[in-house]
Amino acid sequence: MALLKINGTELPAPTAYSVQYSDIDSSDTGRAENGVMLRNRIRAGVAKISVSWSKLNQTETDLVLDAIRGESFSVEYYGGGTATMYAGDRTLQLVCLGKDGARFDVSCNLIEF
Repeated sequence: MALLKINGTELPAPTAYSVQYSDIDSSDTGRAENGVMLRNRIRAGVAKISVSWSKLNQTETDLVLDAIRGESFSVEYYGGGTATMYAGDRTLQLVCLGKDGARFDVSCNLIEF
């Protein structure tokens, strides 16, 4: 089973993979004068996937970068199902350049809409 598919394309197995679920509270959430929390949760379980790949070849690197290029995309992920997400900051780092070509590390956060 693939850990991660974007728009139906299976991505290479990541080196690191972490899913965080957050709740979103309304703007009127906060503490009263007596210190009691007044919470108005408007959405629960919004996913953020922190993912990275190490030593990808150029073909694999292009596959990952092309998959996360869009403004939004469909992500099938282990631990949560399917969600519409976008990519936060993306990092591409050249880690070696040898006779077999370049190798890159890629990392990003995929954040649910």
